[in-house]
Amino acid sequence: TRFLEALDPATYENTLRTLARRNTDVVVTTFFAMGAAVQTVAPEFPDTKFVVIVAAPHDPPVPNARVAGYSTQENGYLAGTFAASVSDSGQLGLIAGVPLPYVWADYNAMLSAARLVNPDASLTAAFVQSFEDPVKGKEVAASLYDQGIDAIYTGAAASDLGVVEAAAEVDKTVVVASPPLVERAPGNVGFVASFEWARTLMIEVENALSDDFQSGFRVGGVASGEIVMTFSDEYAASNDKATAARAATEAAFEAIRSGAITVPYDETEPQ
Repeated sequence: TRFLEALDPATYENTLRTLARRNTDVVVTTFFAMGAAVQTVAPEFPDTKFVVIVAAPHDPPVPNARVAGYSTQENGYLAGTFAASVSDSGQLGLIAGVPLPYVWADYNAMLSAARLVNPDASLTAAFVQSFEDPVKGKEVAASLYDQGIDAIYTGAAASDLGVVEAAAEVDKTVVVASPPLVERAPGNVGFVASFEWARTLMIEVENALSDDFQSGFRVGGVASGEIVMTFSDEYAASNDKATAARAATEAAFEAIRSGAITVPYDETEPQ
């Protein structure tokens, strides 16, 4: 096993070619820009299997490559259940890096779940316009909290650091997608809906090494054990609604896992 960190997108294709020329059996990569590089390079090396985690499906599909994604709308649904259950105002927020189509699927799922808890719940979406700007993330979150929103779900990668900081400063609730963020504000991060990257990697490597390799696009979620939950004990101790919110969110998680609830992927933008 060899690990390489490719920082410059201009080098992605040559990096993949170098690995494949060394008779590498399986090359695993992540994210959208690398997914595009795999689509270009993989056909040149049919004896090497390529895996991309979190990227757009290849069109057309590449016979020796598979892209794995996540049912992010399930995260949104769980976040909406929790946020609406702890909110006093019924005003919720969603922060993302940029307005990609999947964000609207998360938005619609979050709002539908929230309105099962509180039919009058509202949801405001805001964008940092970056996945790596905590300062702007803090500004965006502070603006939402100033508007009366008291629970935010954020999925803006490194920008989430600023969102959590804003929540701590005004003592409001934030739901995140990365467990380490709990340590930043354990009294304000109430719930984490995150991806189980290790399980996804295991599934994809097993498929790549299989005699019955399946190419194309695969989506993981709650049912496959690739979306998991974490709750903050410190948050629970400081919020009298947290216990009921946890119970409601755990019930929603189990309903998704069992198939009793199917969370639709709906990219429709709100009017």
